[in-house]
Amino acid sequence: MEQFLEFFVENAGAIAALPLWAFLIIVFGQNLGVYDNKKITAWITCTSTFIGLIWSVCILFWTFGAEEPFSKNITWLSAGNIELSAGWLIDNLAAMMLLVVTGVSLLIQVYSHGYMEKDDGYHRFFSYLNLFNFSMLGLVLSSNLFQIYIFWELVGVSSYLLIGFWFRRPSAAHAATKAFIINRIGDFGLLVGIIAFLFFSINWWAASGNIYLGFTSLQPAAEYVLTAAGPVVYCLIALAIFCGPIAKSAQFPLHTWLPDAMEGPTPISALIHAATMVAAGVFLIARAYPIFEASPCVMTTIAWIGAITAFITATIAITQYDLKKTLAYSTCSQLGYMVMAMGAGAYAAGLFHLMTHAFFKAMLFLCSGAVIHGLNDQQDMRYMGGLRKHMPVVAYTYLIGCFAISGILLSGFWSKEEIFAGLYGNNMTLLTIGLIVAFITSFYMFRSYFLAFENEYRGHAHPHDAPKVMTIPLILLAIPSVFIGFLLSGKFHLPSFDKYILSGHEASAHAGHHESLMLPVVSLLIALAGLLTAAYLYHDRFKALRESVKITADNIIKTAKPFYSLTTNLWYIDKLYYCFIDNIFLPVCEFAANFDKFVIDGIVNFIGVKTRFEGWFLRQFQTGQLQTYLAILFSGLVGLTLIFVALNLFM
Repeated sequence: MEQFLEFFVENAGAIAALPLWAFLIIVFGQNLGVYDNKKITAWITCTSTFIGLIWSVCILFWTFGAEEPFSKNITWLSAGNIELSAGWLIDNLAAMMLLVVTGVSLLIQVYSHGYMEKDDGYHRFFSYLNLFNFSMLGLVLSSNLFQIYIFWELVGVSSYLLIGFWFRRPSAAHAATKAFIINRIGDFGLLVGIIAFLFFSINWWAASGNIYLGFTSLQPAAEYVLTAAGPVVYCLIALAIFCGPIAKSAQFPLHTWLPDAMEGPTPISALIHAATMVAAGVFLIARAYPIFEASPCVMTTIAWIGAITAFITATIAITQYDLKKTLAYSTCSQLGYMVMAMGAGAYAAGLFHLMTHAFFKAMLFLCSGAVIHGLNDQQDMRYMGGLRKHMPVVAYTYLIGCFAISGILLSGFWSKEEIFAGLYGNNMTLLTIGLIVAFITSFYMFRSYFLAFENEYRGHAHPHDAPKVMTIPLILLAIPSVFIGFLLSGKFHLPSFDKYILSGHEASAHAGHHESLMLPVVSLLIALAGLLTAAYLYHDRFKALRESVKITADNIIKTAKPFYSLTTNLWYIDKLYYCFIDNIFLPVCEFAANFDKFVIDGIVNFIGVKTRFEGWFLRQFQTGQLQTYLAILFSGLVGLTLIFVALNLFM
């Protein structure tokens, strides 16, 4: 059995290669006119991902008995004393991510067949899906920082194609461009950080004989860089590397691209916002954790950026009426939870929440897609209501997702409890922010449920239920959304997630667990308070009570109008960026362009004109004709004679 499992580990690269082959088959199959059947495209895509899922399960079983990670590398580039490699690293973190990415992606692909079946770009859509899966799986399997950066950029390109899939819509083209540019800002910082880290540690890598920038050797390399560069420079290097996760995982202040990414098809929203692209940032923090934890300043910065992101985006979600944008800001907020936990030292808790969030957030987005599909592209919750009667499976799975993400007993409760336990006693301010965000999360999620699925229908389109090809993935995602949290919590004599993910990990800053029941009870009561507040304000059963006490959502908005304006205007962060671009960046660019055109180009052009004039002038005397030369000689003699005569007359 062990040899059987080792085969899958030794050939783990096939997991990423399968969607790449599917991408090439679809692209060339369509361009060469080999086939034009949508079911063939769907089968090719789903089969490649399903094989990858089975492969990932075998790798997961191998990790249960493995004492050391498995790494396989080949030399990619050799220049002087630098030798960069590519390969794959299989450890508990990689096994977990492989399982999550392939599992969630498979269900999204099945769902996509029903959602995109009537779209003219069906084959192009699935080719992009396969390219994205290849990029993400290659990123997860990467064995070093150099290789992960390559796939990091491929993920960015793939997401650009998917977000702008309906590129004829100006809003979709704008959203794709915005996502691409903002991610390039973070990627530039990541590249600078990697190069700087390699610069200060190159002697260590050459002497140690380890794979350059390899993840298995980052801790001693980080200690060497800290000594060689000093605390201040090391802090800057680590923060530069952290710029990559800030952009990719949509953390403040580079979070503004993620809600706009809703312009893509809903399955893409689920794919990007659940287990794949946005999770890449948290995954990189986990991979490069030895670099970050060597500097307390960096860890504190990471924790506070996560906390600020969680709070700001949660408050924005309260006032959103677009169903998908509510979930998008929710994703930013939950990613903030993960980053905050990682920065506070709760390494396992952050990854635990990443895994549970992947399942219930994918389900929530697919539910929103089913609603939009059933309402002929209506996304405004003010024109929904009463949909539970028309699409019960979608309504109940969405409700499960609301309970899970709010931390009310289902999977999200267990992963959030681990985060709160990690914050308890280490940073009470961050814990307080986390609990406040828990209340806000519960409130806006159940607000979206009551507006969409309860009360009376307020729309104009005739609601219709989703086909089974779309509802079956919802049911399958609901199962882990309910059970996976407490199954891996370690409370039921089963292997706990934290012990599994920390097995063999060398990080020293992991927070201990708070065993008191007080904190879980408090967090549960806070989440229930958010649910009851949303029910009171948005469920018709409380309409009479609202009118009697005169506390309604409209009255609260009028009373808290400055805060409402702040959140509806997205904390003015986007407007601040556009103000900076319009009033500072673009004028500076225009000045630089004019300086380049009229000064730099003017000097260059003047030199060219001067040279041409001199050449023209000299060319008048170099004709190759004897009579011309005699005329010039005669003119010169006449001129000299006249000058001589003039000098004698006036001297």
